[in-house]
Amino acid sequence: MSRVCRAYAWSPEDADDLYQEILFQIWRALPSLRERAHENTWLYRVALNTAISFVRKDKVQRNFIPSANRELVELADRRAGQTEAHKDNPRLDKLYEALAKLDRAEKGVMTLYLEDLPYAEIAEVMGMSPNHVGVLLHRTKKKLFNFMQEAAV
Repeated sequence: MSRVCRAYAWSPEDADDLYQEILFQIWRALPSLRERAHENTWLYRVALNTAISFVRKDKVQRNFIPSANRELVELADRRAGQTEAHKDNPRLDKLYEALAKLDRAEKGVMTLYLEDLPYAEIAEVMGMSPNHVGVLLHRTKKKLFNFMQEAAV
């Protein structure tokens, strides 16, 4: 769940808030857990849906910032998001910056892939076929590689 929080949050404080919100939403949704559903898949579905809602709410709040200052605030938030552990690993920080540039489906699939979920479980969480997951992952990896190359220049 920490990778989901890191991929969708702007700062460590936001990641902590998102983590708490995910735990709360899991607790609220426990009665809906069906016996036939994989627990792992169900947990990730709740986590991703919560993260997406968190980002939407944050974007609405950011829209009240004058557009001239919005980019500066976002840059400051990203810089603040570098935790002590990640300062020693700039490549990891660049990866999370690149992940932030992806669209919702790409970010979700890549985050689940980084959590080592098999394609079948990613497909179940994301509501797509395993073949679509494979194609989307392939394209997303290329996109991330390009973002990382641009950041290296």
